[in-house]
Amino acid sequence: MPFLHPLGLIALLSVPAVLLLHLFRRRFRTEVVSALFLWSEAREVAAAGRRRERLLTSPSFWFELAAAAALGLAFAGPKACDGSTATHLVCVLDDSASMSSRAGDETLRERAATVLEERLDAIGSSGRTTLVVTGSRPRVLAGPGALVAEARRALESWSPSAGRHDLAPAVALAQKVAAGGAVTLFTDRFEPERYPEDVEVVAVGEPLANAALVRARRGPDGDDTERIELTVARTGPGEEATVVLHLRAGDELLAERTLPLRTGDRKELAFTLPRSDRVLEARIAVGGGALEVDDVVDLAPPPPRTVALATTLDAETLARLGLGPDAERWLALVDDSVTADPALAHATLGAAPSALVSLELVAEGEDRRDWIGPFLIERRHPLLDGVTLDGVIWSAQADRTLPGSPLVSAGNAPLLTEERVGTRRVFRANLDPKRSTLARSPDWPILLANLAELARRELPGPERTNLAVGEAFVYRAREEATWVLTGPDALERELFAREVVVIEDLDRPGVYELASENGERARFALAFLDPAESDLGALSTGERRSSLDLAALTAASSPAARALLLAALAFVLLDWWILGRGRSRAAA
Repeated sequence: MPFLHPLGLIALLSVPAVLLLHLFRRRFRTEVVSALFLWSEAREVAAAGRRRERLLTSPSFWFELAAAAALGLAFAGPKACDGSTATHLVCVLDDSASMSSRAGDETLRERAATVLEERLDAIGSSGRTTLVVTGSRPRVLAGPGALVAEARRALESWSPSAGRHDLAPAVALAQKVAAGGAVTLFTDRFEPERYPEDVEVVAVGEPLANAALVRARRGPDGDDTERIELTVARTGPGEEATVVLHLRAGDELLAERTLPLRTGDRKELAFTLPRSDRVLEARIAVGGGALEVDDVVDLAPPPPRTVALATTLDAETLARLGLGPDAERWLALVDDSVTADPALAHATLGAAPSALVSLELVAEGEDRRDWIGPFLIERRHPLLDGVTLDGVIWSAQADRTLPGSPLVSAGNAPLLTEERVGTRRVFRANLDPKRSTLARSPDWPILLANLAELARRELPGPERTNLAVGEAFVYRAREEATWVLTGPDALERELFAREVVVIEDLDRPGVYELASENGERARFALAFLDPAESDLGALSTGERRSSLDLAALTAASSPAARALLLAALAFVLLDWWILGRGRSRAAA
């Protein structure tokens, strides 16, 4: 008989083990008695020992032997005639938030689940199912090779909420699981050309009208006020609609706006409010459309992260850089900033041995060279975010070598570098402010603001308290500690961190709280802000069959194996009953 797991036959060694236990028993002690008839009911009882004795067979012995043999064969997994393979339905579920859109009386997620339930009915209870959910990191919701009942229970927990992402990685994972069989993709956009022909595409979408909050910002606006900025967009079919927006703090209505919006409109709103440590909620109360998750944005209070700025440059250099005495114009560029002594500052222009971030100008010597570009810029670096250097004349000392990694170069000549000195970040610019036009370009205030924000990120506490789904929350702790994170859907998670707490896998919009055993505490809000995903006008319906048949999965167990396990259990119970009956008779 063929076996699914031949190594399981090793378990048959339990059969000779039972024989050895019965062969090697303790010797019986000899007793002198006056008459044998007094011991007519006595029974020989075998006990373990090192001396081999005559094998005493009994019903208990045979039941133990049969149970050992049945278990050994069951572990090997004998193949039954009809139980060696099963139909394997492999499906990919689009976890995009648009799948939660409501079309009439049902959501697109419910439409897809109805079709999937029909497919599960078709393969029957003996079939197997694997459900893969899309995302930046695809995950297996059920399986691989789960029973149909298990797949149905897992399907109930599926709640699409992710932002726009590529479905291809999840499809590729499902193809590996299918091992040459068909894969079915459930989505809301019929785009069959994006997937191989062996992937069945079932699209359940339709164009829907939707109004959404696509941008939100909360920040300081003065010493005692803060500014709330919101952007509302409307997409999809339909005529002009009226949208009513509420801004609340708990049950208190702080502001209300009524907006007439046509398809394609985007309206920018701004509110100036007294500073508060309360969580604010912006909500589309009327006219939200088909998708609910983008109707609400929670805004946590910004963290108290005032950045201290200073300069060690002389007055003439500051004037050439357009900053005025004591870098006053730099202070005006940066929100929530103050001036400080260079020894206490977080960010400095000029050398400062204690600053978290500093920008030093290096241009000694008489040999000068002017570059007009194009410049090679490390655009992914946060210091150069938004910096282009278009039209800038950069004058610097020729053949000057700067320590650190180059961020701006002209050919092989590094003009701006970064060096890490312990926890400090030192930027050095080979720049002559007398001849360069950088200080008169739009890039200069951007560069200075980015420098201050780099220092702000290094301060203790949260880097940001208002994030979009998919962004990581970063908290710089004062000391190592155990933390507890709480949030929506009764989330409670314990984690340990030494210097920096980074939380990357949150996908539920709402308000979260991070607290440490040392008393540090921070609140932050996660919002669904994804203009591409909120645009439901391109959703569509369609179906394309796969060029392959459903996969066949070798069963992990067979009816024969299950029957052997039941037989082994029956033999053990019979053995227990026989031994119990013998003890009762001996006691009588």
